Amino acid sequence: MSHAVTGHVQSAVAVERSLGTLRAAGLVRLDDAEALAVAAAVDGIVADSVELFGSRTDPTGRGGDIDLLIVTSAPRFETARRVSSRFFMRCEERIDVVVLDPERLGPAEEAFLQSLRRVRIT
Repeated sequence: MSHAVTGHVQSAVAVERSLGTLRAAGLVRLDDAEALAVAAAVDGIVADSVELFGSRTDPTGRGGDIDLLIVTSAPRFETARRVSSRFFMRCEERIDVVVLDPERLGPAEEAFLQSLRRVRIT
């Protein structure tokens, strides 16, 4: 059974621009290499949204892995694997990629989303 993938195609240029704005506003804590790697990793991904969550949304924090939330109806495992491997080709920082299908959110996923501090990139 297949279903149509909804969302819009992510552009590395748009993601890079958005991250630059968020970094300048002090809303996300990424260095240049990490921001470029995130932008390249999600380039071409069809998603409703891409968001940063976890410790990198705390400008006063230090360290921590990069947590990325992608909301898409595309296959979860394939999307997470693709984004993770593309990121790691450009940056050796740790990244966790969570992919959720907006049409198939159960109570556990809804509770997870409500518990997050997140910053929307796209």
